[in-house]
Amino acid sequence: MMKGRITANKKVSVYMTILIVIPFLTLFVTEAIHRGSLRSAFDWIFDSSFSVLVSYLFYLLFVSSFIFLPKKLFIPFLFLQSWFWFLVAYGSYRKFQLRGTRLMPTDLELVKEGIAIMDSAGDLFTWRTGAAIALVLALFIVMIYFAIRHSKQLPLKIRAAISFFSILLFAALTMNPQVFSMRVSEEQQKDDYGSLGLAGGYLEIRKKTTVQKPFRYGEDRIGKIATVKTPPGTVDPNFKPNIIVVLAEALWDPLKLEKLDLEYDPIPNFRALSENYPSGDMRVHIYGGGTFNSEVEVLTGLTTRFQPEAMEAYYINRPTDSLAHVLRKQGYRTAAVHNFKNWFYNRSVVYKHLGFEKFVAMEFFNNPVKIGPYIDDNELMNQAVTELKKTEGPDFLNVVTVASHGPYIDIRYNDLQSCSKSSVLNKETKYILDLYCRTLKDTDESIKTLIDGVKELNEPTIVAIYGDHLPMLGNNFEVYRQAGYMKDTNIYSDYEKMYSTPLVVWDNFTPPGNRERLKMTPNFLGSYLLSHAKKEMSPVFRETKKVYDQGITIIPRREHNDEEKLDQSKLEDYKLIHYDTLYGNQYLYKNNPVSPVEDYFLGSERIAITSADTVSEGKYNIRVTGKNFVEHGKVFYNDNLLQTKFVSENVMLAVLPDSMRKQKEKLVDVKVLDDQKTPIAKTKLIPLDGE
Repeated sequence: MMKGRITANKKVSVYMTILIVIPFLTLFVTEAIHRGSLRSAFDWIFDSSFSVLVSYLFYLLFVSSFIFLPKKLFIPFLFLQSWFWFLVAYGSYRKFQLRGTRLMPTDLELVKEGIAIMDSAGDLFTWRTGAAIALVLALFIVMIYFAIRHSKQLPLKIRAAISFFSILLFAALTMNPQVFSMRVSEEQQKDDYGSLGLAGGYLEIRKKTTVQKPFRYGEDRIGKIATVKTPPGTVDPNFKPNIIVVLAEALWDPLKLEKLDLEYDPIPNFRALSENYPSGDMRVHIYGGGTFNSEVEVLTGLTTRFQPEAMEAYYINRPTDSLAHVLRKQGYRTAAVHNFKNWFYNRSVVYKHLGFEKFVAMEFFNNPVKIGPYIDDNELMNQAVTELKKTEGPDFLNVVTVASHGPYIDIRYNDLQSCSKSSVLNKETKYILDLYCRTLKDTDESIKTLIDGVKELNEPTIVAIYGDHLPMLGNNFEVYRQAGYMKDTNIYSDYEKMYSTPLVVWDNFTPPGNRERLKMTPNFLGSYLLSHAKKEMSPVFRETKKVYDQGITIIPRREHNDEEKLDQSKLEDYKLIHYDTLYGNQYLYKNNPVSPVEDYFLGSERIAITSADTVSEGKYNIRVTGKNFVEHGKVFYNDNLLQTKFVSENVMLAVLPDSMRKQKEKLVDVKVLDDQKTPIAKTKLIPLDGE
């Protein structure tokens, strides 16, 4: 009896030891992953003991909240929750390697996008990664087995009480992240993750994303801003040039890496435009990714610099004024064209809010030429020219390239040309630069395709081309560092280098030779283009033009306001507009309503079905005819997906199984499916003839 009781007590001790030790191991391994080394984790433990203690409580309270579970569920949960934190830490560390910033609250909404890009580049799962995961999982399974076998859980009432109080304390801790930093100096808090750890750093950053209502915000003040008119003589309603805005993915000038002695110029066409038309620098707010930030700033005239610093992305979840809305009201047709997935950055929804009439995504390109995992940007530019040719009046096109997307570690070409003669780079970084230069060269050739196509149309046209961010050339800026281009991005001169991309504004109705030097953040480009096209502006673009004309062309990060000599008093109305548009009551639209296009659709033209007949063509027994069919189209029978063969834009074949022939209804339609199996376009239903 006594021996059995001692054994039972030992098993309870094992159970409690596991409960206490696992959170600490989770904390230590998580920090080692997140910081990139065991030594860094040890340094943090010894330098920030109070933050370490609070972080340990965070993990302990988290697992203790589930202690009410039966042992056979709780023990596996203990180990699996560690795996979850390890993955979060690795994702944040990987982002830091590639882009110089760690996990942000907004990243949680972009997990799908991150996976898609890394998977396209072949950087998501390698055999080494798979082997490591399998080894760790096997180790976890063995540990779980022995932990269950050699432990005994506490009585249910005690476990329920522990869970109850743990949940209360965990909630209190997560809602009061300042506890993590109670003994951290102001200087240390400049790096939340570095001083507070993964859990404390994330919670502190999340707190900083809270948007505060501006002091002077109200309907009267916004109403006064909205009533300001465009100056007379600046608008010509009879002059309606096409306006094309091209976001060139990771467009940059590698010749700035002067120490590398490049063997060729990857952007000769863009450079030729820059030498004869207004050009210069676009001071973006992102590095290596986050394309949509730059894109939305250009389209809306809003700026991420008025967002909390911890927020990297916009939330466009309601109708929002944009270049598309402004120009559509003045007789323009509006379209967005992009050679990547329709759902990326939720573009298919956001473009509707921004006033576009249609969105031609990659799912509507038939038999496109590809460069590695991406559709060739030449295909994109040819599609853009096609869109121009379809309409009689003026067009506004938002064109977004993708083929030059990083990371540049995959194999996209069989004959990759060397880009640099220099021995400064090692083998890995030289390959990264070579691949980037080659993809950039292809994007540059696509720019020539667009310009040549526009010239053939012989319609007045403005084309603005800009880079959304610098390319992520290796982990921790390796190419830039080895080339001696950037050393410390906290220094303003290096900050300028890290966030400056090329910009050119070409047109075919003014003589070449205008060498106006441009230098602006993306939010000012929209009003610049409207002014150049002599078009009426909405309040947000009138405000950005006013600020621009007052000499404020750059809105940097807050810590660099002094270097730019930024006069905050000139931005007060602009900040009110920003808040009203994204977070307020949109008083700005009271007398200037912004409404999405009711019949907005995805595709170049709507797909349509005219007939569906039974046939005998090999294994195919249904023939569907219509127009504007695309490769991603699928034939459905009574809402059941059929094996489908795309024949042409007018014909599709399908296989109807015998098991479906007996169904009472015999209705056929065609749907375009994306890679998430989501229907993004569809035809009407028609009866199947011959059945």
